[in-house]
Amino acid sequence: MEKNVYGVFDSNPELLAAISDLKAKGVTGTQMTVAADIKNYVQLGNEHTDILIIANQDKEDTLFLKIFHYFTDEGSGDLRSFFTKYGYSFAETKAMLEEVKARKFILLLDEEVSIEELKAGEARLKK
Repeated sequence: MEKNVYGVFDSNPELLAAISDLKAKGVTGTQMTVAADIKNYVQLGNEHTDILIIANQDKEDTLFLKIFHYFTDEGSGDLRSFFTKYGYSFAETKAMLEEVKARKFILLLDEEVSIEELKAGEARLKK
C-alpha cells in the first residue's frame, strides 16, 4: 500500500485542523500518517490516537548528538527508510526530510483515499 502526501503544515494547529477536516469527510485515522523530525513535536491529543506518527527520533537530541549526526549524516534513517519503502525517489525523500528538519509536519494518506476527490470537493465548496 502506498502513502500519498496530502499536505505539509507549518504548525501543529494547522495539522490538527487538516486532520479534523479529513475526518469530517470520512477519512479514518488509520488511513493517515504524520511524518515529523521529532515525535514529541506532534501533539494530536487523545482523539487522534489511531494516527501513525513516524519520526526520526522521539525527542530532541543533546548538543553532542546534534554535532555527531551532522558530521556522520545520520539521524534521518527512520524517515528515509519510510519514504523509500513507499516508492518515493531520492529527490522527493530529500525534499521531505528538509521539510521535517524545518519543524514542519507532513500528512500522508493511504492510497485508497483519493486526494484529488477530497481537494475537488473543497474547490466546489469554495465556489
